[in-house]
Amino acid sequence: MSAASLLARVRGALTKLRWGTRVVGVLPASIGLFRLAGMYARRRPQAVVQLKSGPVLGFAFPRQLVPALVVFGDYIDPEFDFLRCVSKPDWIVLDVGAAIGQFSIFAATLPAARVYAFEPSGDNIATLEANIARNGAADRIIVKQMALSNIDAEMTFPTLSNPFLSRLDRTSAAVSGETVPVRTLAHALAEIGVPHVDCLKLNVAGFESEVIEGGLDFLAGQGADVLVILISESSVPWYVKIADLGYRFFFFHPRELRLYEINDLANTEDLDRPWPARHVIAVSETGISRGLLQDLQVVSN
Repeated sequence: MSAASLLARVRGALTKLRWGTRVVGVLPASIGLFRLAGMYARRRPQAVVQLKSGPVLGFAFPRQLVPALVVFGDYIDPEFDFLRCVSKPDWIVLDVGAAIGQFSIFAATLPAARVYAFEPSGDNIATLEANIARNGAADRIIVKQMALSNIDAEMTFPTLSNPFLSRLDRTSAAVSGETVPVRTLAHALAEIGVPHVDCLKLNVAGFESEVIEGGLDFLAGQGADVLVILISESSVPWYVKIADLGYRFFFFHPRELRLYEINDLANTEDLDRPWPARHVIAVSETGISRGLLQDLQVVSN
């Protein structure tokens, strides 16, 4: 690992620690750091974390470790609180990049009718399915071993030591991995017979732009009411395209129960966020007109 990469990882870890401490407090975060250190000291191949909000998540250690869940003991990203505020009975939720099931398991605690979890890694899917069973959510979560992108094809998904960092192989070189179906968003939903989703969460390790590109036709009809998208530099130009299709972009402050609207999407990366956030929230004008945000205050930045 280069010095620049190492420095970036350290900065990222410190940012998450600062954010999480702001959410849960200094003492719980300190206890969580000792909990994480204990896992590294024991080096058991499997670990389990009980979240304060209820879900229990198991994972292979350290390959599938999500440090924030261990250190802070619960979901700290503000979109979780946002979705608790706005979700309605019979929601359809799409989790693109489901990994070990953090978001899918959460979504199953909402009054959601069904959660579709898309994940290409067989390693992650094995853990995801175990977590679904562990939390008694098999009747609400449907798992699809599939990658979403901007093409329809069969491609190789390499097997890496850290399955969270794997990505589709677009080269012609022979690589070791799994052959997985790759679909655009519209085609994936057509295959499962879902014409509209209430919430689409998108977190695919920095390759969100490809999924967005492949989903523009679907979003043109405002096929999803709420989008929760991991912020990455490559995605910023696509936010403008999504906004042109009738979506408004926000950051959520969970303690104020306010949505802060993002007026200059080109500067999303540099925006002074009102609360620690790794994802941006977009809501369709159609959903807003139906009263989706009626219980929240909207503030313009």
